[in-house]
Amino acid sequence: MDSAYAARATGAFADMVGIFGEGFPEPLLRAAGLGPICVHLNPATDDVDAGQGVSECIEPFVDHAVRRFLHRFAAGRYQGLKAIIFCRDDTAALVAYQYALEFRRLGLAPAEPQLILWNLVHAAHAHDFNRQQLDKLWQALDIPAPSESALAETWADECARMDALAALDADMGQGAVGASTAFMWRIAGRGMDGRQHADLLNCARPMAPRPASGGVRLGVIGSAIEDVAFYRTIEAHGTIVCDLQPMIAAWPVPLPPQPTADAFLRAAASDVACPRIVPPNAHADAVLRRLADAQCDAVICQLHAHDDVIGWDVPKIADHLRDLDIAFINLGFVDPLPDTPALYAIGAALGADLKTRGLA
Repeated sequence: MDSAYAARATGAFADMVGIFGEGFPEPLLRAAGLGPICVHLNPATDDVDAGQGVSECIEPFVDHAVRRFLHRFAAGRYQGLKAIIFCRDDTAALVAYQYALEFRRLGLAPAEPQLILWNLVHAAHAHDFNRQQLDKLWQALDIPAPSESALAETWADECARMDALAALDADMGQGAVGASTAFMWRIAGRGMDGRQHADLLNCARPMAPRPASGGVRLGVIGSAIEDVAFYRTIEAHGTIVCDLQPMIAAWPVPLPPQPTADAFLRAAASDVACPRIVPPNAHADAVLRRLADAQCDAVICQLHAHDDVIGWDVPKIADHLRDLDIAFINLGFVDPLPDTPALYAIGAALGADLKTRGLA
């Protein structure tokens, strides 16, 4: 599991499809015989640089995940993929798609693989539109839609994954598995089929080292963080019992009660982990409910400087947490891959804040 986390988003093969963004119903691709790989994750060993020409084209506001993806894209890292799908309702994914098209127009990137913009409206009334988008996806990929038997088999595998992840979340909530470990093991599974991931989780969970810190129960919300060092910095001050940052909360999408393509689409479109859901208050309400159910003493929030999604909900969440007598600690802007000085500053600020509140 740890090796799979370290090698995340590596490899490019003809039967694999890159996914940029959260919330895509990946089981549909698996049922069609394709392996989804999350291209916006950044392997720790990946330092590819496509050159000055590429760097000069990327504007300063572009976030880290997009910048790293674009360098890998221009360097030809993804030429072996069948396609890359960009989730339109994911801000970073839309920016990456626009830049990728421009790079090709300027001759800064290879002509392969195919780039596909996926549009999923997160509302029950939009199902006909979403179904049309799925039909367009199969046409763009030039493959038939998955059969009922393939969907049923994939659904069973994903049910096994979901059960194993639920058990992992329960372990984290009880302090039996650290949030840093749970984070790595979740991310590790993004390149695996559901059954393989479930089997590894079920083997690994009993052997997981118990978190060293106890005491204050912490929740984590905010923009996507992909570096386990951030979690370890937080865990030095308490036990993370509820992790709702997007890379955890939004993957995998909820499973339907029956294995049909329509049901998978409806499940993805109704996922309250997506901030774009209709009505818009459904996401914030779900976050508050999860934090309260986890009996958090304090909730830690951090945002990317370019965030235009969860940041809109932060004031409402903060106000309601105070009403619930749950401390709200806003770390401000945090880079998705914070360096050592930034982590030291985060730890110092968090420790001081908890001490002031009598929670240290």
